[in-house]
Amino acid sequence: MSTKTLNIALDEELLKSIDEAVKQDMGSRSEYFRRLALADLARRKRWEQLFAAGKSVGKQMGITSEEQVYKLLKD
Repeated sequence: MSTKTLNIALDEELLKSIDEAVKQDMGSRSEYFRRLALADLARRKRWEQLFAAGKSVGKQMGITSEEQVYKLLKD
C-alpha cells in the first residue's frame, strides 16, 4: 500500500492530548490519525445504511414528509 504524507495544523493543547493518548497505546501519531480516519469512515457508512433503512421503512409505511415522522413520534 502506498502512503502519502500530509501536514496539519493543531493547537498545542490538542497535540499534547493526542500525544498522551498515543503514548498510552504505544503507537504513533500516524497510527492515531489512521485509526481515527478509519473509525470516522466506518461511522459515516453505518449512518448512511441507517438512513437508507429508515427511508425504506418510511416508504413502506407511506410516509412522505418529515412532519408525518414528527407526528408519529409524538403519538
